[in-house]
Amino acid sequence: MSIKGKVVLITGSSSPVGVRLAESFAESGAELALSVRRSADVDLLQRRFADRLTPPLILQCDLQFEEDIVRAIHRVVNRYGRIDVVVNAATVTGPRLPVVNYPVDPWRNVLATNLTGTYLVCREALPWMERQGGGSIINVTHSQGGQIKAQGGAFLVSTHALDGLTQLLATEHRGSGVRVNSIEFAGSPADASDDGEDWTQPFLWLASDEAANVTGQKIRALGFKVPVTSSKIH
Repeated sequence: MSIKGKVVLITGSSSPVGVRLAESFAESGAELALSVRRSADVDLLQRRFADRLTPPLILQCDLQFEEDIVRAIHRVVNRYGRIDVVVNAATVTGPRLPVVNYPVDPWRNVLATNLTGTYLVCREALPWMERQGGGSIINVTHSQGGQIKAQGGAFLVSTHALDGLTQLLATEHRGSGVRVNSIEFAGSPADASDDGEDWTQPFLWLASDEAANVTGQKIRALGFKVPVTSSKIH
């Protein structure tokens, strides 16, 4: 797949999902920008990728703060001159409580990171992608077994809202060369990387030119088979 040389920004890069995605994109020849919330994770990722021929740009960026996101996107463009792919993988789960017992601060924290943070990253990256004539945004979501489960809390709300955001952006930017899709894991983020299957393949495919006609789609991470052609998934 045509990944080599593409500039890929991954949020939530210190999580198990983020680290595995970073390694997979790096092995495919991408130029990486890795976003993490904590300064300690910057050092951790610098050591992990120190042996790469071209070390990634590692950004400390708290997705709850608009100014952090604006600064991070500009640093990516200043470093590489473009931004081809954004993988919004940062996820906060929050407590599992009934809504009537849910404290407001963790509610705000979950939505600020999972939903508003993703919106802001997209908002800042999309103009650059449109100027350069194309790009791919991939939003990571988590299913709850196809039904609403009690005590899903702000995390459950954010996953459904991300589906709406993905569809909205895909519709607004259809025909621009920019495509917006989501990849869905079953269960919570803690379960996402436990399976032995190589679930990174749909990410690489959606980032590649082979998926240039695919937008507004939700793909399951597990069980995905790369299509023979780049025709739209139904």
